[in-house]
Amino acid sequence: MTTYEHDEQTASGGAVVEALYRSLAQGDVAALLAGLDEQIEWVVPPGLHYGGTYRGREEVLANVFSRFVTEWQDFTVAPAELMEAGHRVIALGHYSGTNLATGKPMRTRFVHVWRLRDGVPVHFETVLDTHTMVTAM
Repeated sequence: MTTYEHDEQTASGGAVVEALYRSLAQGDVAALLAGLDEQIEWVVPPGLHYGGTYRGREEVLANVFSRFVTEWQDFTVAPAELMEAGHRVIALGHYSGTNLATGKPMRTRFVHVWRLRDGVPVHFETVLDTHTMVTAM
C-alpha cells in the first residue's frame, strides 16, 4: 500500500489530488484512502441510490468505492482538467463504465470539488448528471 505524505511546502493541492486520481486509475483504492484525512467528508448527490454524506475513510470505502466493483464493469474516473482555487481543487472529467446488472454502458461528465487543509483532502463533493448513471442501472 502506498501512503502520501502531504507537505504544503513541496506539493500543491493540484498535485495532491492528481496523485489520488492516479492511485484510483491504478486500482489502488487503499492508497487513495490513505491520502485522505481520516475524517474526510464525502458527498454524493441524492439522485443516486447511494447518495449521501459519508464521514471517514471506512464509510467512503463501504458506501462509494466498494460499489464501483459490485455494480460496474470497467468503472473509470477520468479527470481531464484540474484547477486550484486557494485551498480548493476543482476537477472536471467523466465517469464511465458498464452496469453489471443491465449490461448498459454509461458515460457522464462530473465536477469534483476537493477542499484541503494542510495539504490533505478534508472534504470532497461530486456533481454529476445522475440521470445518465441511473438510466444505465
